[in-house]
Amino acid sequence: MKKSVLLILLLVLIIATLISSAAPPQIIKSRLEIRNKSQQRVMISLQGAGRFYYLVVDPVQEKIFTVAPQIYSHTTWACGRSTSGTLNMNDNVRLVFTRCGDIAANKGAPTQEKIHIYDSPGETVHWRYFNYR
Repeated sequence: MKKSVLLILLLVLIIATLISSAAPPQIIKSRLEIRNKSQQRVMISLQGAGRFYYLVVDPVQEKIFTVAPQIYSHTTWACGRSTSGTLNMNDNVRLVFTRCGDIAANKGAPTQEKIHIYDSPGETVHWRYFNYR
């Protein structure tokens, strides 16, 4: 009798160990907040290693998206223009799009960039190229 109880207890312990080790790993996501203060829709496509996102924020709205952490190639459409470059999403990021026609500094608070599509350097924008830490 003792052997059968001990055997059942050992079997339950082995099954519990196998079930807990088979649990899926935690998926880490980065938070991307887009604040659109312009009078036109902002659209961003992000392409990375095995990932693609197409994000849309209506005028004078803000949205929060979760994306896999990595550096993405982006194409952004805002204020009747488009631009491309990279977006570092290894941390949480806030992008603030200013009103069309306004001049704004690109550097903002930590993990925040103020995007003004008309003052981008050339046709390529590499967001978060400053080390804010």
